[in-house]
Amino acid sequence: MKSNGFYISYLREFMEICLKQITYMSLVGLTHVFFLFLLNETDAEAVFENMKRVGITPTMKSHMVLLSAYSKMGNVTKCEDILNQMCKSGLKLDTFVLNSMLNLYGRLGQFGKMEEVLTVMEKGSYVVDISTFNILIHRYGQAGFIEKMEELFQLLLTKGLKPDVVTWTSRIGAYSKKKLYLKCLEIFEEMIDAGCYPDGGTAKVLLAACSDEDQIEQVTGVIRTMHKDMKTVLPVA
Repeated sequence: MKSNGFYISYLREFMEICLKQITYMSLVGLTHVFFLFLLNETDAEAVFENMKRVGITPTMKSHMVLLSAYSKMGNVTKCEDILNQMCKSGLKLDTFVLNSMLNLYGRLGQFGKMEEVLTVMEKGSYVVDISTFNILIHRYGQAGFIEKMEELFQLLLTKGLKPDVVTWTSRIGAYSKKKLYLKCLEIFEEMIDAGCYPDGGTAKVLLAACSDEDQIEQVTGVIRTMHKDMKTVLPVA
């Protein structure tokens, strides 16, 4: 089997050929090649710069690929530079882009910046959707800010948004980290009553909340009972 290095080297050569024969290569095609360079953020930026060098104006998708590459690295400065480039080039930021920044700041514990982005979204023409709230709830919950997490959960309800499996699982996960088993079960019951059914992630955080064999057996039994007539089997062992 060929190594990733082999394929990256091949892609570099292929890209050079494409750039020399740019009249035969569409912008869409270049963008697809750009996606393949996500294995290495340096290569992704090199392709991005080459596109500009030969006169191709990078699209929103091109910027998002580069943003994703640096976001995975946790490189806030580069991500902020990319956002500035997008604004200067006349591209309109959307909810997906700002959600990406919300998630990055939250993952790195930069909650002040995360709140600044949220303020921009709320005051601007952006749609604050369930994905936005899921990011906020998950990041605050994982950081141990339970009250803030619950405040956001109540807020999304007042905005007419419906919690999905990610929302509920994130709430359970926050209490699971603190081994608050009964609270996890309480939220799990709320989730079921709301008509939202668990997935593998829900089962995982419920099991993580268990402190003894009896609790593990109880959770396993509940999940198996719920899914005995369903095709999807959750990992409960």
